[in-house]
Amino acid sequence: MNFFSFTINGLMNWLNAHQQLSYIVLFLGAYFETLIGPGFFISGEFFLISGSVLAGMGVLHVGFVAIALYGGGILGDSSSYFIGRWNGKIIFKEGRWIFNLNNYKKGEDFFKRHGTKAIFFARLLGPLSWITPFFAGTYKVPYKKFLAYNIPGVLIGIGEFLVIGYFFGNQYAAIFSFIRRYLEFAVGAIILFFIGRWYIKRIIKRKNNKL
Repeated sequence: MNFFSFTINGLMNWLNAHQQLSYIVLFLGAYFETLIGPGFFISGEFFLISGSVLAGMGVLHVGFVAIALYGGGILGDSSSYFIGRWNGKIIFKEGRWIFNLNNYKKGEDFFKRHGTKAIFFARLLGPLSWITPFFAGTYKVPYKKFLAYNIPGVLIGIGEFLVIGYFFGNQYAAIFSFIRRYLEFAVGAIILFFIGRWYIKRIIKRKNNKL
């Protein structure tokens, strides 16, 4: 048994033994896994899978599990958004390697052009889900627009765990192992796409400057 399965089995046993607290724990897990800072250390997959599998087994109520996970996910993203909106810009200083003013401007331009797509798809690409809302707030994406794209992303992103866990709980390890590999490939492909696009634009710009 690998660490992934061992951790989920342990959490499921705990939730089963403490059903009155289980929905609060699931809510907090879904909340903190998307909150900027704690989200770097907390894997929401453990809570999403455990809650949905126990709902499929009839141990927990599927409606309450969905409310806990969706509520935690949406509120966690919104909290990260407002942390970024109130304090995000202060991390950018002149002379810093990554968080410098030049990169701040690039990020601002990116969110103006692609911000809505990034907010939606971040929820489908695990490694980006906990940081995109923070930068959406940092670059002052209007909150109503943020919610309009974030909520559907949360519903789909968490919904896939609920459906698979609820209907295929006894096979969750194999199924989610496949999903994780697929997401890693997808994230890598998207990153390579944007790097390639940036590089091509840079070459074209240099050629135009020489003309």
